[in-house]
Amino acid sequence: MDPISAAALSAVLVPLATGAAGEAGKLALDRLVTFVRDRFGRGSPAAEAGTELIAHPAEEPDAPRLAVLLEQAAADEDDVADWLRGWMQSSAPLVGAPTEVSNIVAGQARVSGPVIQAHTISGPITFGPPAP
Repeated sequence: MDPISAAALSAVLVPLATGAAGEAGKLALDRLVTFVRDRFGRGSPAAEAGTELIAHPAEEPDAPRLAVLLEQAAADEDDVADWLRGWMQSSAPLVGAPTEVSNIVAGQARVSGPVIQAHTISGPITFGPPAP
């Protein structure tokens, strides 16, 4: 597998931290920082960089700093690299999400209930009256 690079991480981190991906991006960044804190400890340089990035997103040096620290950790530990690959795979589309949505139900599809087609859903979806 390809190694995790600081450049690739920064390409995802900076837009997420600056709010370009909205609430979904904030949640993705929170998930990363939670992983870093749990994995390396709250006082670790990576956790501190992540905390600063969330607290002060306009200060760009925190994103590349965190990216370099994560690149080093991924090079040292395969499980960290695997987790970061999964996080980047799920978070990168938030950064480059298309502005158009095209949802199609076609072919041999048999729909016998409601269908939801959407770009991004954040929150619960319910059908019918609320539960008692």
